[in-house]
Amino acid sequence: PPPPGEAGGFSFAAAPVSGGAAPAPFSFNLPPAPPDDNDDDDESEEDDDDEDGRLPAAVLGRVLGLKALDEKRGEVMKDYAKERAALEAKYASKINPIFEERSKVVRGELEPTLSEADKETVARAGTADDAANPETGVPDFWLSACGRHEAFQHFLEEGDIEALKYLVDVRCVDDDDLRGFSLEFEFSENPHFSDAVLKKSYKIPNLIDANGQPELEKIEGTEISWKNASANLCHREVKKTQKSKRGKNAGQKRVVTKLEPVASFFHFFDSIKLPGTEDAPEGDDDDDEPFDEELRDKIDNDVELAFALRNQIVPHAILWFTGEAVDSDDEDDDDFDPEDDEDD
Repeated sequence: PPPPGEAGGFSFAAAPVSGGAAPAPFSFNLPPAPPDDNDDDDESEEDDDDEDGRLPAAVLGRVLGLKALDEKRGEVMKDYAKERAALEAKYASKINPIFEERSKVVRGELEPTLSEADKETVARAGTADDAANPETGVPDFWLSACGRHEAFQHFLEEGDIEALKYLVDVRCVDDDDLRGFSLEFEFSENPHFSDAVLKKSYKIPNLIDANGQPELEKIEGTEISWKNASANLCHREVKKTQKSKRGKNAGQKRVVTKLEPVASFFHFFDSIKLPGTEDAPEGDDDDDEPFDEELRDKIDNDVELAFALRNQIVPHAILWFTGEAVDSDDEDDDDFDPEDDEDD
């Protein structure tokens, strides 16, 4: 099955690879348990443990045989991946025209053909059109559809809403070999940035066979072309006064302008350097260094939203727009007042 379907957030993987060997892809598998603090105290006990941990020859042979079977499965999965990619491409050619028609309706370039039942619903429930200011397409369609999903809400800030009103389409494009995918956010002309499309790409070699544990190889975003400093939703200009402490200019002051990051959904389009990969930041190859908690959270939230868009929001955008896709249990929780819960 395509991973991960209704799965929740993701957790981190093993530590980054160090040494001369090529780095292994970053994985969300749990790291092995840390060694006991007393392991270095008694080498003789370690030797005994190694001896005790050896398998009988017959059992060892069976274990090696099982590993060979696993390798056979891997060969079969290679063929499966090729056929799966071909099948995905076949049906993508049928589904994409449907999404293109959806995009035209949302933009106001096409009026849909309604069934008799839908026409009756419009006549009964629709409000009168404003002849002086008729609505074009479906206003705020993607803002509403994305904004109802919990993973998207985590990123959304009040300042983002005005810019996201210009969002006219969201697309997910799988790589031809199904070893990754790209998310494309298309915007109409807006006062914030000049980019027509903001893109986020993911390289996931085990996308088909991830079983809920995508093995990330690369996360690449888009450098947004902000029209001016005041339009930048990710950073703000801060002026600071600096005073020279030495030299012939000692005591003189100057004003410098710096950019400080602010919370915004549009940070989603930042590239992320993954620990344990070739893109890892310099100095991040020490096995003994713990992962930065902020980076952990950033990757977890980023990947959760990426798969939510790929598997849920983009395929069923209209159901998220109407609210039908929202978990009814979540709605029940929102209506629950803890004060109404009385002890027996």
